[in-house]
Amino acid sequence: MTTFKREADMLHPITTSRYKFTSPRTPWEHFYEIQTPKGVADIIFAVFDKGVVDDRKRWGVHPIQSKSAIDVLSLLTATKKKNEAGKPAPSSLSTSEVAQKTLTSASHLSQQLFPKLIEYGWVERTGRGQWQAKHLYECPATSIYAIEVKRTDWQRALSQAASHTKFTNKTFLALDSERLPKAQSALRVALEHAGVGLFAVSANELEDPLTVIANPPRKSPRNSERSVVSERLLAVRNSGGNSGFWGHVFGRIVTTSSGDDPRKSMLLLN
Repeated sequence: MTTFKREADMLHPITTSRYKFTSPRTPWEHFYEIQTPKGVADIIFAVFDKGVVDDRKRWGVHPIQSKSAIDVLSLLTATKKKNEAGKPAPSSLSTSEVAQKTLTSASHLSQQLFPKLIEYGWVERTGRGQWQAKHLYECPATSIYAIEVKRTDWQRALSQAASHTKFTNKTFLALDSERLPKAQSALRVALEHAGVGLFAVSANELEDPLTVIANPPRKSPRNSERSVVSERLLAVRNSGGNSGFWGHVFGRIVTTSSGDDPRKSMLLLN
């Protein structure tokens, strides 16, 4: 039996077989260990909106990785759009109005969110306690696929994969082909119920490295969780890396950057 010794060895066969589950002509990019609102995704494939990314470069703004900040900016963007379209709407909102509409405390807005949104170039003050979007917010990613990788214990992996479906267009579970359950009826029912697809990844050099066993229907979610993940992907991309933060070691933030694990990043901070 040819099987994988560790889950990290399964990553390369998946990324090199992208054409089997994505459009080969679309500029997909892959990322590893991205923190999502529901945990860490092992692999994420994403397509970015070139126009949105180019606008952000021109404006000099930074990715926003906080759900509460995105909620605030989305509200100010909607307000500005209505005003610019000639609809009866104010050009700016007060702190209390934003607090009420986003269910955020006025003190948190004043002390944390608005200063950070101003620093990142997204919001401007128009008067005492009055705020408006400096630029219209758009989610930078047009497509997101998440993949949960496991050698064994598909039930646990499926639970984590299912949590990603809220913000992805598609979500897959990748299992070692030699460790797939012989009777797959329960697995297939669970996959269909969760809306998750399935890859079989093979370590045998004589076999196809990746087989798509189940391909879920494509969804088009539009929510703040999707925006948060898109912003975090863009932040990693802008850093020149392709892996999210791995963890903290005595106050030092480190990422995967050794051995044959392809999760390389330039996010290593001293």
